[in-house]
Amino acid sequence: MDIHIRAMGFALTEGIRAHVESRIKSALRPFAAWVVKVTARLEDVNANHGGIDKRCSMVAAVRHRGTIVTEAIQEDLYVAADKAAARVRRSVQRLLARQIRRERRDPQRPGAMVMP
Repeated sequence: MDIHIRAMGFALTEGIRAHVESRIKSALRPFAAWVVKVTARLEDVNANHGGIDKRCSMVAAVRHRGTIVTEAIQEDLYVAADKAAARVRRSVQRLLARQIRRERRDPQRPGAMVMP
């Protein structure tokens, strides 16, 4: 799994990079065979204006199944990264479960479990 982390509007520190990378790896470890690439984009939306303005967007490319896009906005960038990683995990899990159910019902697939 290839992981890219980009910061928009601020300097990306090694601590933030390590935290985001570890969250992505731990969230997607069970699906590492299917997830090809993950890009995390970190932004400070309102800059110095205050408020809930730290955004973490993640795009995961899933082998033979497309892409998944998630995002989280929080006051703290670390919390936003945690929530975005949890959301991308749930989305990948749902996508793969849906695909497996479809494949099992396909009557042309050898070994398919056809339900009446």
